[in-house]
Amino acid sequence: MVKSDRHLSHLSYDRFTQYFRYGAVDTLGDNSVIYTSDINGQFNIWTQSYSGNAVPGYQRMLTAFHDRTVRDFAVSPDGRQIYFMADCNGNEQFQIYRIGSSGGDPISITSDETVRHELNKGSIHPGGKLIAYCDNSRTRTDFDLVIMDIRSGREKRPLHEGVIWAFPVWDKTGTCLTATQINSNTDMHSFIYNMRKSKTAEIMPHAEEGVVAAVGWTEEGKVLVVSDIGHEFRNLFLYNPENEKLMPVFEGKNDVDGALYTPVTGEVVYAINTDGYTELYRGRPGSRFARIQMPCRGHLSSVLSGMSVDLKRRNLAIVWAPDNRPPEIAIVGLSKRKSSILTDSMAGGVPGNIPSPELVHFESFDGRMIPAFYYRPAGRRSRFPAVLSIHGGPESQERPGWGYEGLYQFLQCSGIAVLCPNIRGSTGYGKSYQKLIHRDWGGDELRDLRAAAEWLRNRREVDGEGMAVFGGSFGGFAALSCVTRLPEFWTAGVDICGPSNLVTFCKSVPPFWKRFMRDWVGDADTEADFLMERSPITYIDRTKADMLIIQGANDPRVVKEESDQMVERLRQLGRYVEYIVFPDEGHGFTKSENARKGFGAVARFLVERLRGKD
Repeated sequence: MVKSDRHLSHLSYDRFTQYFRYGAVDTLGDNSVIYTSDINGQFNIWTQSYSGNAVPGYQRMLTAFHDRTVRDFAVSPDGRQIYFMADCNGNEQFQIYRIGSSGGDPISITSDETVRHELNKGSIHPGGKLIAYCDNSRTRTDFDLVIMDIRSGREKRPLHEGVIWAFPVWDKTGTCLTATQINSNTDMHSFIYNMRKSKTAEIMPHAEEGVVAAVGWTEEGKVLVVSDIGHEFRNLFLYNPENEKLMPVFEGKNDVDGALYTPVTGEVVYAINTDGYTELYRGRPGSRFARIQMPCRGHLSSVLSGMSVDLKRRNLAIVWAPDNRPPEIAIVGLSKRKSSILTDSMAGGVPGNIPSPELVHFESFDGRMIPAFYYRPAGRRSRFPAVLSIHGGPESQERPGWGYEGLYQFLQCSGIAVLCPNIRGSTGYGKSYQKLIHRDWGGDELRDLRAAAEWLRNRREVDGEGMAVFGGSFGGFAALSCVTRLPEFWTAGVDICGPSNLVTFCKSVPPFWKRFMRDWVGDADTEADFLMERSPITYIDRTKADMLIIQGANDPRVVKEESDQMVERLRQLGRYVEYIVFPDEGHGFTKSENARKGFGAVARFLVERLRGKD
């Protein structure tokens, strides 16, 4: 374990937030990268040049939004135009814009603020005249595939079968594109649409529940496919549309997080998830793949939009998240097999070394070993308090890194341990493990959390009388479940935009979510008793912990009323609760100032409750 510098314990939380966040990344043809970052306080598009062995050049801001957040973008084939999607104050009603890569004013491609539009990296036609995206303008419950003529604005909807379409990617010729039909987190079908023939063919047709996700094309017209059909994990294949044959690229006991094809070398680069860490590999299909060495352990911070290839320099640009520092833009040389960090967003922030988390496992009620990351304070001889942090999703994964704007690292340096489990329902451990959360919110995963609390309490170094629970989104629901249904463990609890009442939650989700709710959580109309039996608000009178609840007023996923009703009942019962509402945010934080305020309040609250105001 790395020993931390003693003086880090005296740093304020603000020092841990003095860095820049990065989102999507891509490359331009002029030896520069393009990415989204909150350098100016809001996620905008920036470019940065580099030369030689990834020697960084200057940064230049292309967009200058304050109330809008750039979420993702696509670069035109000639590199002259950037198409991007952005929403206002976290409402997730994404609109599509265009801006020149050399600058200028953004031009609206779409403008209906009641409609959600989603583009993908492969959305721009090779000829540059068409854009493929998905929207729910025809009906708010579905997402159609839309192909728009950029000059005239004329559009057609070749795929609109009353489902959710996503992730369109054009092939090299511009004749075909792939799109994925999403039925649930564990059931996806991918198709090839031939524009000339107006025909659609399914890739790897399957009747059973499973994932087939097309992620890219090769120069020869083959499709890179991530799939778990016939496998426990999501493996990588090369699909030939001519004869419908599959060539395995990676098969193993790890999920493939992302993959892309590099036309200059004819190689495939893919990322696999190993206990939350990312391993990158490169090679030609049918031959042996070599692991790419990174400067430090970590993971891809942005899986869908976090990898791109510079064809001229044969460099891979990624958003890389070390396990004890904030994410950075990294350049990986595919020819020399070397990598380097291009950005240094933490300059002026936290000096010295902070211990990396330890991967641990604890046994749950049914004998399952639950993986978790344990952020332990270094150099502490006396017993210390602890926080149990529960990730959102629930079908996502806690990964090692600069958690929640440096909150984990601040707590470490303040003498507070953090345990971050990947309870049943988490991704990265096989589809059987992931599906255990379906229709079981507030069920066996709460027993996993009891086991986590007992594991902490039984640790010799942990003060079992000083424990708190924290989480956002599903993690907020789980935190509320902990303080109401496992009240004996907690001194304090923090909930950020978590559902408190599963009946009202299921009824208030976005229209295009409602098709999922019965098989994911439950049916609010026919199973209200079951859902109320699993809802934290049902057990609110058992709460002993002091509470901090944070909510975005514009949250479309977990509406503000979910937090309002919890706060109102706690106050009626005379319990201690702090309630912070951000009027210009949605589900989480888009603006860096709000993120610092929100997590700053969490940091202050936890330190005061667990270590006292001194």
